[in-house]
Amino acid sequence: MNVKCVLAFIFLLVLSTAGGKAALRDQKNITVESGQSVMLPCRAPNNNSSSIIVVEWSRADLGDEYVLSYRDEQFDPDNQHPSFKNRVDLQDRQMNDGDVSLILNNVTTANSGTYECRVFMGETRSWISSSIYLSVSDPPDQKNITAASGQNVNLTCRAPNNNIRDVEWSRADLETKHVLMYRDEQFVPEEQHPSFKNRVDLQDRQMKDGDVSLILNNVTTADSGTYECRVFMKEPNRRKRANVDPDLISIIYLTVLPPAPPGGTTEDGEKKDGVARGHYGELVDFGLLLVVILVVFLVVISKKHKKDPALPPPPDEEAKKEVV
Repeated sequence: MNVKCVLAFIFLLVLSTAGGKAALRDQKNITVESGQSVMLPCRAPNNNSSSIIVVEWSRADLGDEYVLSYRDEQFDPDNQHPSFKNRVDLQDRQMNDGDVSLILNNVTTANSGTYECRVFMGETRSWISSSIYLSVSDPPDQKNITAASGQNVNLTCRAPNNNIRDVEWSRADLETKHVLMYRDEQFVPEEQHPSFKNRVDLQDRQMKDGDVSLILNNVTTADSGTYECRVFMKEPNRRKRANVDPDLISIIYLTVLPPAPPGGTTEDGEKKDGVARGHYGELVDFGLLLVVILVVFLVVISKKHKKDPALPPPPDEEAKKEVV
């Protein structure tokens, strides 16, 4: 074998080896709520869909089975993981402009994970790939809480687990400031609105079982409003902070009632410093009624006596004798 043949063989071997490797792209991050449908984007490098031989959507924890597999111009249901059957499809089955994006319907928290899109191009005999981290959270709880001025209030919020990186408690009318912010294992007072300084705390600073509930002390009517609890979860195998939105875990509408008037009120709405009700009050009312009746009776009797004429005095004995 001459030198030229050897060099040509080596060149082809290197080319085929390089072509067999997938070109990696930057990982994307997508967050969605349970029950929604989501699109995981992926696009081949050229516009010729006929050059796409294989499309594979996979997730590492699924083993040898796929989220979706397309080979020889048709889908391959035999190698599809059961949990994705009848729930996934390509956004464009014609794959125009190289679009091989995946549609995943009715997502659940079990669908969270890193998805890899791999495409084998017939023209270049090479693979291209991209990865997407999908985070699926349950819809946020919405609660309504009513409290009296001066009370301490517990605004509940619980993350899926205690693998928590950041916590944000906010209220829309505070604009850029927060009710409370916890980042990198410490509170951030610079990001806190002045009206909440020294009045709020986490119910459990260790955040066991994902508990990030907020304690709000000595509430006033100015504290009424809608509070939102957001949490950043730590992602495995990622050292840098991802530029993604936090998960909205809980929404709470707090109503704070104004202070009671001086003296307060009883459960029946009577003032505490007024006449006590109950049996004693009924006896007092009955006594007053008797007095009124007696007074009316005396007045009537008095008027009757005034109308009757006075009787003549009886005749004395001498008058009787003269008559005889």
